[in-house]
Amino acid sequence: MTRNGEPRAVMIGLVVLLLQGCATVPHRVSSPGEVTLVSTQWSASAPENEGNAEARRAEVEWVLARMWDAASGEQQVGTELELTFWVERGAFTLLSQRRSVVGGEKGQVARAEAFTRELRGLLTVLAETRTGALAFTLHRERSRWRVDYGAAALEEPPEARKHPARRTGAIAGPLLAVQAMSKQVVRLLQVPAGASARMTVELSLEDDRLTGWKSGPYQAGSGGGVRPADGWAAQALMLAVLPFTRGLGPRTVRVELSGTHEGASTTSHWRVERAETLRPAPGDEALEDVLREYRQLHADIFHRYREEMVDSVKLAGAFTLEQVALCVIGGLVGKGLHLAFEAMAPTVMRVVTRGGAAGMRWFRTQLVRAGRKDQELLRRLFAKVETEGFDSLSTAERNELTELLRRMEQSLTVKVDKKAKDALRARAKDDFYDVFHPELNKLLRDADGHRYDVHHLVPLEYAHLFPELDINAAANLKALGKPAHEGINKMWNVFRMKVGGSTASPEQVKKMVAITEQHFGRWFNKVYEPGQSDTLLEKATAAALNDVRALVSR
Repeated sequence: MTRNGEPRAVMIGLVVLLLQGCATVPHRVSSPGEVTLVSTQWSASAPENEGNAEARRAEVEWVLARMWDAASGEQQVGTELELTFWVERGAFTLLSQRRSVVGGEKGQVARAEAFTRELRGLLTVLAETRTGALAFTLHRERSRWRVDYGAAALEEPPEARKHPARRTGAIAGPLLAVQAMSKQVVRLLQVPAGASARMTVELSLEDDRLTGWKSGPYQAGSGGGVRPADGWAAQALMLAVLPFTRGLGPRTVRVELSGTHEGASTTSHWRVERAETLRPAPGDEALEDVLREYRQLHADIFHRYREEMVDSVKLAGAFTLEQVALCVIGGLVGKGLHLAFEAMAPTVMRVVTRGGAAGMRWFRTQLVRAGRKDQELLRRLFAKVETEGFDSLSTAERNELTELLRRMEQSLTVKVDKKAKDALRARAKDDFYDVFHPELNKLLRDADGHRYDVHHLVPLEYAHLFPELDINAAANLKALGKPAHEGINKMWNVFRMKVGGSTASPEQVKKMVAITEQHFGRWFNKVYEPGQSDTLLEKATAAALNDVRALVSR
């Protein structure tokens, strides 16, 4: 950047940024000073504390350092570097980095101070006001770098961070892992004398951890004896990969390297031409809705663990049953780990992988039924999975998880005991009035001000006949005034006496549900008016009892 023209260009860009309306544009690089950004979903005008402001400033410094890491080794005029970030609530997540060379003479030394000073103000504004994918293109000119910036039309990536971090450096564990990987990869890099070569490496990441890597295709031109990579190659690879560790969830990063050999040098020179997080094919939309919610929860958990240094045991204690269910689905299904548990828990895995939000609620109901001991076990195990990864579980902990899922699978076809029934009834009533029908909370009250009973259309005692049914789902819950509820209980009592609790079939229970809906449906989720309804209820109960007797006599 020059001292004369570029500050004015950046200032024009800032003015346009502040005046521009929200928009989405195709993935392209803007002209100097032109900015069109994706829709704002978060604004700096919202209440904030000083810690968040400090973290956003640290994020800006981190981005500046990463840009300079990429630019500082480039001297050839005409070189272009494009870095694409996802920006959300001040947190920058690197999505891709690309290098291209048009060709040109060697330029003068560019200064880091001028480079970062002129970009800092722009990045600060973006961190405070924008959400979306932003592409920054750095153009190497004779004595400076010129920077264009604009929006990229990309959907929110799964790895996007939701909270800015105060740290600008790398964490020791990921740093050491990336350094070790870089040294191993460099041993594979070689170029025939006087020729060029290319190689691809794919890295497996989970949160900020490098969990594995594999080398991809290697191509080389014809030439003399092979020349190993020079000492700079490992550093270049490490600097390119480290920024990608600031992301969330499991993902694959592909790195493309190119090498050349010239003259009588005993080594070849390698550069990173491209690095990007790969985008998997879209999954089932119903499950994706749950995974989207899970990723937000995981972002909050991981931020508290990594940035606020909250112990995983304390995090586990704060988990609600809904959050535990989300963690199981996201921690197993979202990462493909559910396949390891399909043999011992096929029904559980089938429902949670295909049910979307309904599958999550079904699993939560099974947790209510499982009891406090198993609930606490899942809280403890998945707090560790969320903060340290599934591989951090010991053999004993994996066995605990396996046995828990097996118990849950076996319980699906066993009659619900009294303790579990009481817990499920209490949860059903809370969910009905607080979650499913909050508008009825004050309306459906008896003369003493008590909320109406909540009836299970498929009663709890027959839940074992329908293992894939969420017995506490909204569709299975109906609020009724006490007289109407007593009428329903009379018909079920006749059914129990004639059929018995252990010999009823799913088909018979379904027909009982149909009889209930036919004769008592007019009072579902409605105010019961004794003067208007008593005679009707008496007739409905008598008709229902006749239908039940006819059913059980077949």
